[in-house]
Amino acid sequence: MISFRVGRGAPLVATLLLGLVIGGPTTVRAAQSADGSPEGIPRPEASRLDSPPVDTAAGPVLRPLGLDEALSEARRGNPDLREARLARESAHAAARMAGSALLPGLELDVGVQRSNDPVFAFGTRLRQQRFGAADLALDALNHPSALNDWSTGVGVRWNVLDPTLWARRAAAGHGATAVGWQAVRAGQGAELGTRVLYWRAVGAAAGVRAAAAAEDAARSTLERFRKREERGLLTHADVLRAEADLASARATRVEAERGRDDARSALGLALGWSPDTIPVPSDTLTAPEGEPTSVGPGAFDPTARPDLRARAEVVQADRARQAAAVAAFIPRIEAFAGYQRYADAPFGGDGDAWSAGVMLRWTVFAGLSRPAALDRARAERETAELRYARARREARAEVTSARRAVDAALRGVEATRAARVAATEARDLMRRRFEEDLMSATDLLDAEARASAARSRAVDALAGYHEALARLRFALGRTTGEEQP
Repeated sequence: MISFRVGRGAPLVATLLLGLVIGGPTTVRAAQSADGSPEGIPRPEASRLDSPPVDTAAGPVLRPLGLDEALSEARRGNPDLREARLARESAHAAARMAGSALLPGLELDVGVQRSNDPVFAFGTRLRQQRFGAADLALDALNHPSALNDWSTGVGVRWNVLDPTLWARRAAAGHGATAVGWQAVRAGQGAELGTRVLYWRAVGAAAGVRAAAAAEDAARSTLERFRKREERGLLTHADVLRAEADLASARATRVEAERGRDDARSALGLALGWSPDTIPVPSDTLTAPEGEPTSVGPGAFDPTARPDLRARAEVVQADRARQAAAVAAFIPRIEAFAGYQRYADAPFGGDGDAWSAGVMLRWTVFAGLSRPAALDRARAERETAELRYARARREARAEVTSARRAVDAALRGVEATRAARVAATEARDLMRRRFEEDLMSATDLLDAEARASAARSRAVDALAGYHEALARLRFALGRTTGEEQP
């Protein structure tokens, strides 16, 4: 086996042909540069988000958008929100169905029957008003000819008084309202998820910029060390450590880019977008100026939380179901009326008749089903009341925890900002002292590492603040989504 080392500018094709002519397997090794990367192959540069995204035919389309546009896209395309809206439509349809039982029912009947049954023949001739004296003969009564009976009728039936229907209608109405408030809360949840994913994507992009800046600083430090090594002011061990720091910074930047791409993909999924379109947030992480007035201090209002209002409607629905179980013991009154026409041929009108009446129905005993239904309704109502009370306590605790998280995030932003300023000033001072031979290489590398770490922590703190603020808005029920159930 013959191995050739290809230097810079050597024709690779000629080298391969030479190896084939000799007849042995040839291994081509590219020459490496001083920092370990192959010569002739460009080193990956730090990704910059300051430049606008470019659409490429080979990859997904990058689409810039702001926070307001992202929220609007989520309200239109979020799959969970669409499912909640469909559930709301279904619940309102069920409520309309329950209310329709209180309205009169109108029925139209059209039918035909042919028979030679004596009773049928006698009654049919009477209904068709074609009964004559000859039909009273014994032979005609006992052995009638087959007759046709075409009938057309219209009837009305109305539950005039049925307390169970009124109670069930009320229960269905409260249930539909509860599902509506749940849909509103689902919209707020979609908004929360969009805000969190949006600011995570913004923070990830800022993290890439911070990692790229750290890589540039490490590369600059390495160049500075190499020059001082050539002058005999540093050892090769110092240069090797700087190279290791550069490689570590490059790996950190690559990992940050992967996290940025994952954050953007997660945001696009929440918006209901195709994987071929990647959202690129256009906002930047800005430092807060005091506590936002939109979520400032104030008493917790349970009526501002759609999920609590849904719980309250569930309690009302269970109370209505209990009332329906009680009303099952009460008699009900029905009214009915009808008009019919009879003929021996289609579309005929030989005879007609009408009827109307009122009926009282009372189920005196139905086994033990009604007492059991009443006990079940009472237990469900008490369970709903307990769950509502617990949900209110949990919501109050959630708001308190969210406020603490925002306060902690504000303090964290201030602390990391001060730490970043101090670390940056210390690094600049170390650089000047290093150039004046007043500081060792180890001290400079440590200062560079502290400055890079401080910048990353500041980015994470800002992203965490915006996420905590979004969660506080959600806990308070103060969002920009739907407000009606």
